[in-house]
Amino acid sequence: MSKSEKMFDLIDDLTALIDESPSFLIPGRLLISSKELCRIVDAFPNAISDEINDAKIILKKKDEILQEAQLKAERIIQDAENQRYKLLNESSLNKAMEEYAEKFRQTVFDECQQIKMAAFNEAQELRLSAKNDSIRMKEESQSYAQQLLNNLEQDLNKLYQVVMNGQQRLQEMRVADNANQQAGGEQRQ
Repeated sequence: MSKSEKMFDLIDDLTALIDESPSFLIPGRLLISSKELCRIVDAFPNAISDEINDAKIILKKKDEILQEAQLKAERIIQDAENQRYKLLNESSLNKAMEEYAEKFRQTVFDECQQIKMAAFNEAQELRLSAKNDSIRMKEESQSYAQQLLNNLEQDLNKLYQVVMNGQQRLQEMRVADNANQQAGGEQRQ
């Protein structure tokens, strides 16, 4: 499983937990394992951390690409210089060869600069995209977790109210039973 899939797997786990949880007392309310919910919510920071690590890897690759392009440019330039000196020493057309070598060196240099810029731009785009994706996923996961916790709080408050109403009703029934027993005792006397 790739690191970027962990976040979506956690969201799927959370959805499955909700879907598989039994209804409890009030229709539309669920009994969710707090241990399982905590396990899933606690895993979100690790998944976000993995996304940040992926962005760091992309940045490292960018640096490697730039370094490789620089080395390649230097090799090509050195090769061109070597070729130029060799041609100058071997030919009677020194001036023509020197001009050719200079044009070749400039062309190679320009191409290397283009490769370097393209690699730099691509690395920048990858870094920005990875950063934006990481931020978006972090915000979405936090929002989703907050929504779940808010819903859980509402469900617990409603369940608490049902319990309190039940206790109050039982108390009223006890008072009524005691009153009936006392009234029945007084009638017998």
